[in-house]
Amino acid sequence: MRGLCSNDIDLRFHEHQRLGQLCNMGRVHPRALTRVKTLKSNSFSIHGPALFNSLPQHLRALTNVTLDQFKARLDQFLQDLPDEPHLPHYHSHAPTNSIIDWLALRRADGDFTHPGEATHRDPGAQHRA
Repeated sequence: MRGLCSNDIDLRFHEHQRLGQLCNMGRVHPRALTRVKTLKSNSFSIHGPALFNSLPQHLRALTNVTLDQFKARLDQFLQDLPDEPHLPHYHSHAPTNSIIDWLALRRADGDFTHPGEATHRDPGAQHRA
């Protein structure tokens, strides 16, 4: 997947023996001012790698595909995730409506499948029961 778009913020990737291709996470200096930590923690250089690393390995490992092909496969995967924005007086199953939180909830529920493999369980079913 590398090389499909510009890498202006110099994201670095590595191959993990068990997890496959991962993006190195940026670090926030522990002695930085609180507001600087907040800005850095909320930046794309931190959230981008976290989002990429949360994707299933079959998406992270794609090679020899065009940007449009990658987007199509990503769209197919995302269609299977719930969209439950937080609304007053309504219960949501994930802590936020973030893709990272939905995928973490799905993994915690033991659902490691992806589109094209098997039917997914409702990620909130266990929490509603």
